[in-house]
Formats: sequence, structure tokens, C-alpha cells
Amino acid sequence: MQANKHICIITQSHLCRNPRVVKEARLLSRYYDITIINNTYDASLSIEDEELIAGYNIKLISIAQLQNKNFISITDRLIKKLADWLVKFIGIQTHLALGYGAGRFVSAALKLNADAYIGHQELGLYCGCRLMEHGKRVGFDFEDWYSADLLPDAMSYRPVKLLRRLEKKALQKGICNITTSNILAVELAGAYNCPEPTVVYNVFNKRDDLMQAGKTYEQPLKLFWFSQTIGRGRGLEQLIKLSAVVKFSLEIHLLGNIDIDFRSELIGIIPAQHQLFFHGLVPDKQLADKIAGFDIGLALELATPPSRDLTITNKFFQYIQAGLPVIASHTQGQKEAFEKFKPGIMLSQHYSKDDGIQLSAWLSNQAELIAARERSIEAAQYYNWENQANQLLSAASRLLEAPFNQTKHAC
Repeated sequence: MQANKHICIITQSHLCRNPRVVKEARLLSRYYDITIINNTYDASLSIEDEELIAGYNIKLISIAQLQNKNFISITDRLIKKLADWLVKFIGIQTHLALGYGAGRFVSAALKLNADAYIGHQELGLYCGCRLMEHGKRVGFDFEDWYSADLLPDAMSYRPVKLLRRLEKKALQKGICNITTSNILAVELAGAYNCPEPTVVYNVFNKRDDLMQAGKTYEQPLKLFWFSQTIGRGRGLEQLIKLSAVVKFSLEIHLLGNIDIDFRSELIGIIPAQHQLFFHGLVPDKQLADKIAGFDIGLALELATPPSRDLTITNKFFQYIQAGLPVIASHTQGQKEAFEKFKPGIMLSQHYSKDDGIQLSAWLSNQAELIAARERSIEAAQYYNWENQANQLLSAASRLLEAPFNQTKHAC
């Protein structure tokens, strides 16, 4: 490892809302000086952010602090709204629509003069491409396929053509790129005629204390799903409708923010034999323990947009971290992770009557649930951050060793 080297990670969200950035920064901070550049919008979440990096060799620079009701934050919001309008109604592909304070991100990153930069999310993609123009060593972490991660109603006001140009530049000229699944790596390479990014699964630290080796399953079974936002297009409505086939009682627990209309919609379609519970968000450090209190994890995703078909939801990895059997929807990404250990049951994208019959039989079979839990515990010994860490460290080392202005991939 190279002592005293400085790596800057660029992201556009709160750290407590992006566990992948936190895991990467904590790991790399053992060997390098780390600075994270981000945006914030909530004072309480900013406190969580600071707690997540306390005691680590990590500095945090927040560019747009939208929770502060001052001239700068108001201006940032107005510029973003104007940029969205320009994209939607005039078709101007402006980087200002990618996030708040894009220009200040680039200036702050250049001022740091770090030895290397890693771009996350859309703003990180833009800033990283700009930094390459200044001869900086830059790698990119494609957590998602950004230009292919938009539902139809979002396409109209997002600069998709710009994102595609930035993705092409990053994937062809970035020194070292990583992503979250093998199938996504293959598809990105095919779309942009570039080397396949290195795969670093978005897994979590081993938590053997969460495993409940002797657990049995009693009715009503407690099924659990979580996200920052409980919304449409994630497979929840389909699963709830499908659960009508299950004649014995289930508890379906959903954690996250939800608007009144969608909450009412879900309550309106829940079958009479089941109960639906809503939970507010919990601090990131409490999530694993929260998950462990339920019986079965719901790793639901629709196969559209394409990025969701090709990625592996964080939920899958967090459920097996807690030793939960998993009900997963069939996407190419989830199949990649699921097939190796089969820690539960996989439903088709059609949520057909056959899926319902199969699901009901599985949920009513104590032996099957126990076997799935045992396979989940086995999967957790393979899919964990301790096993993936070396992939990231090797990528960071190659990034730092590359000469400036290198256009050929080191990964």
C-alpha cells in the first residue's frame, strides 16, 4: 500500500443514504487519506453522516447544504429547477440538471489536488469527467447504469443524452472503473465498447451475531421490505396482490417514507387475511438489527428500467447478512446472486397464479423455510464486505499507480 496518498470520493447524497460510499471510504481510510465531497439536505442526516465517519481518517466537505435557508441554498434550488425546465421543455442537455452545485464540486475537487478521485452517482460522473480534462487520475463506481435507471415519467426532465456521453467517456477513459454485478459489467462493456468494469458486490460486513441458527417459523410470518421511499414501480403492489393466494395470515412490514396516496392504495389492496405495517426510517447503524427481527426478506424489483434488471438490490445482501430467507423477484442481477446458494424462493416478473401457488406452499413448509435460512447463512459467509474488500483495494492501488492522463484502463 502507498502511505500518505490522498483519494477524494465524490458523491451527491448524504453518507447515511449511500452505504456503498461509506464502506469504500472506511476501508480505504486504513491506507490512504480520504476526503468525501457531497451534498446535504437535512441537518439530522448530516449528524448521522458525521457519526458514520467518526474515528476514521476521513474528511467530509459538503458543497450544497440545502438545509440552510440562505441565499446560496435558495439559489441552488432555483438553478436546479431552471435546469430541469430547460431539459424538459427546450431539450438543453445541461449538467446543472444532474444535481446541486456541480461547478462548485469541480472547483473543490481541483483545490484538494488529491492523488486520485473516485466518482459516484451522476454528479460524481460529471465531476470525474471534468477532472480527467485537468489530467487527474479518475476512476468511477457505477453503482447503477445512470442513463438507464429512469422510469418513463422521469425521462422527460433528466439529461439522458448527456448522461450517455458522460458514461461513454468515463468507461472508455477512466483509469479504473468498478460496478455492482457481473451482468451489469458485461452490458456496460457492450454498450460503450470498453473493458468490463471490475465487479465489487454491494455487500455488507459479516454479522454472525445476527444469525439465529435454531430459529423456527410460526404464523403469522413477518415479511419485511425497506427503502428510503416506499413507492410505485418496486414490485410491492404485485406482491401484495399475489399474497391473496396465501390463505393463512401474513404480516407485511414496510420501512421507509411513504406518501398518503400510496399508503392508502396499499391498504386498499391488502387481502383481508393479512396485515400491513408501516415503519419509519431508522439510522443506518440500526438497520441490520431491525432486519434481523423479521422472518423473511422481500427483495422485490421490476425488470424495468434496464438498470434495475441488471443490478442486485442492496436488500438481498442485507437480508442474508441477517440470515433471513429471501423472496426475490426475477431480474438478471438478482438471479446472478440468488442462484449460487438459493436462499429462498424466486418469483417471476409476471407474478402469476403459479407463482402464488408456489409461494403459498413454500411459506407453509417449515422445513423449507429452515433450509432456506441455512442457505442464507451460508451465502452470508461468501457475500460479505470482508471478502470483497480486496477487490476494491486492488482497484484503488492500480488507480494510484497509473500515470496522469492515462486513457487505457488499469482495471
